[in-house]
Amino acid sequence: MASAAVDTAGRTAETATAVVHGAAERVQAGREAVVAASGQAAAMAKTAWTLIANRKLIAIGVGAGASALGATSYLAGRRSGRRTHGPITRMTGGRI
Repeated sequence: MASAAVDTAGRTAETATAVVHGAAERVQAGREAVVAASGQAAAMAKTAWTLIANRKLIAIGVGAGASALGATSYLAGRRSGRRTHGPITRMTGGRI
């Protein structure tokens, strides 16, 4: 009977040890997840701060791009609206 009690106590201790190790692994995984999330949040904050700090340059770039796009589309529209001339008219500069 003492042998059975020792066996039961041993199995209980092994089970308890396994539970403790499993809990410790889950705590470590949670800790790593928190560290990874905080690293991502820091990177996002740095990117946002860079955008805020350079907002004037970004606005200038966007404005220049929009102006260039508008000028290009205006010129393309003017070119497509012109009448085409034949070879003789082109050679004489439109006099004939």
